[in-house]
Amino acid sequence: MSTKHVVILKNDAVGDLVHSLNGIYNIINDNNVDKITIFVSKLSKKFNFLFNNPKVHIKVINYNLSIMEKIKLFFFILNNKISKIYILAPKNFFYYLPIFFFNIKFYALCVDNINGYKRPSSFLRRFLYKFVINDRAAQFKRLSTEKIQTKLISGDNVGNNEFSIIIKKSDLLKKNLPDNYIYFHAKRKILNELGWGINELKMLFNEILKYSDNLILTKDIENDENTKVFKDNFNSFDFKTLKFIDNSQKVIFFDNIDGADLYNTIINSKKVVAFHGMMTNLASINKHKVLDLFHCNIRNWDDYRNYRNSFYEFKPSYNGYDFIIPSKNIKKTLKKIRYSLKK
Repeated sequence: MSTKHVVILKNDAVGDLVHSLNGIYNIINDNNVDKITIFVSKLSKKFNFLFNNPKVHIKVINYNLSIMEKIKLFFFILNNKISKIYILAPKNFFYYLPIFFFNIKFYALCVDNINGYKRPSSFLRRFLYKFVINDRAAQFKRLSTEKIQTKLISGDNVGNNEFSIIIKKSDLLKKNLPDNYIYFHAKRKILNELGWGINELKMLFNEILKYSDNLILTKDIENDENTKVFKDNFNSFDFKTLKFIDNSQKVIFFDNIDGADLYNTIINSKKVVAFHGMMTNLASINKHKVLDLFHCNIRNWDDYRNYRNSFYEFKPSYNGYDFIIPSKNIKKTLKKIRYSLKK
């Protein structure tokens, strides 16, 4: 019997990858599939542990494919006996592949938007074996992108494939991770838009520490002014240099943490408090308790529609998930978060 080889095209950011996990696990658990090749982006390569299965083979490509990568992908498909290809990253190049590979069934996530925008075009959709549409122009509540992709893979009966992803802590993390903590991730762009500086963050952290012995703080991976500010004001541990700074604080800044250590820091916390994005998405894998700070900067009707659609598209749905819209006024935000922190 010939091997049934399935390819998944998912060269997206980590947060977007998480929204595809439910669908991907449906493919992994399909007994009729013998081999799965997943193309992930360099942004996601340190999270390959999310697919710890002997069926799965990972290939790493850029988020935006170079000409050479497009050629290599074309010849990979040409030289391998592939039965199905799932386009879960809606990149324009991928939608042209079905024109050349008639014997492969292509399943695709497509996108519609305002002013008749379609990705791919109606013409290219004719070459797809099956597709679902993420309708960003919708004026009504709609399925999340996770459920849309699950529908693409599992059929019309949309359901959740129950799974959790637990991995061992590294010895380095075991040594530096306290037993009782709430996790917070600082996104510089949103902090700047809210006008929150170190004083506002200290007020927020003092409130959070009423409900936990410690707080673990992380930030975006690039080195910026917040790196020094956090190291000057809190305890810190740098996962790259292995240097610990003790400032006698209950807030511990984890610098240069990523991959499995970051994932374990998130899922071993009492609760995740973070601006909507990668960290809240990673927490949702195991239905971990989350307070999602869903920041909105609404200036006109189009902004309102975009934020509302983004909320429906990416919002997790489980009992442990809470969200608030943070205010520039930190005291108003503290009032909003107290109810969730008490849970």
